[in-house]
Amino acid sequence: VDAAKLAGIPRGGFPRNIILIIGDGMGQGAINFASLHAHGAPGRLSFEQFPVRGLARTASADSRVTDSAASGTALACGRKTNNGMIGMTPDRKKCRSVAELARATGRAVGVMTSDQLTGATPAAFLAHVPSRKMAQEIAADMASSGVQALIGAGARPFLPEKSGGVRKDGRDLIAELHAAGYVQAVTPAALRQLPADRPVFGFVEDWSNPELLAGFATVLCDRLGRDPEGFFLMVEGCDPDRGGHSNDPDRSAHGVLSVDFLARAALDYALAHPDTLVVVTADHETGGISAAPNRENPRRPFIAYSAKGHTGNAVDIFAFGPGADRFRGVLENTDIPKIFAELFRFRLDQP
Repeated sequence: VDAAKLAGIPRGGFPRNIILIIGDGMGQGAINFASLHAHGAPGRLSFEQFPVRGLARTASADSRVTDSAASGTALACGRKTNNGMIGMTPDRKKCRSVAELARATGRAVGVMTSDQLTGATPAAFLAHVPSRKMAQEIAADMASSGVQALIGAGARPFLPEKSGGVRKDGRDLIAELHAAGYVQAVTPAALRQLPADRPVFGFVEDWSNPELLAGFATVLCDRLGRDPEGFFLMVEGCDPDRGGHSNDPDRSAHGVLSVDFLARAALDYALAHPDTLVVVTADHETGGISAAPNRENPRRPFIAYSAKGHTGNAVDIFAFGPGADRFRGVLENTDIPKIFAELFRFRLDQP
């Protein structure tokens, strides 16, 4: 990726499409480590070539160290909430997300993750529950959201117990999705073959291929981009968080590089469709990672973990496309969806 070329592309105006990429737990140390591992030098990842870079603070309403539920809600709704809460304020008032408002204003919307579809980050964009543990309720909110794409892992909260699921209310949400016109795909190739005018869902249990998120995103952008009003797409890569929690260098590198493949696919779409804004960030940092070059073997950098949980460190924001300059400087994570709303010319719920 030619950073100088990207820097020369105009960043004014308003985007028709917004692609938000969230690397779960993807802090600055993990990014540095992945670049050293993949390229033998820092600052070489695709999204690091984006012309705009900022920082986001991540504290939740009740803790300096956020969890993914509170940070997901901040990134989706522009509101700080308590750890564990999804799409709600600390006093349990529902707050509509940028994804829900994009859908309400006629845009196509997609939510995709390599984690459980009912996981905290994707849930924050479409669900409203007091606890991230309420997977059955989250699944019901997602199934009734009316968005054009739902792709992730973990079908069991969508199925009744008699069908191998965990739902105690007997509802088969997958059957309900089919009845609502959704069609299913579990590979990018299968997704490409589906009718372009049908909403889609998919439960993909094996995300070990680091290019799989990118493959799905390429097809989803083409599908969602057919909407004359434009689209909003949120994609989460979950493995940086898992690498940080387990202090596993291989998984830390794999997780960041899968996000980088994804960012490159989004960038390619944005270069072909200049009315598209791409933003890459993280919900929080995990593992307290620091990395340093290894002169004897540049592709085997040194890495140190100082924690097995989340930290309160600020996380990077990388932006390309119309409106990208709005993401410079030090922001609160809640500022990100507020800027999206302004660029889409609607208003998020206010306190």
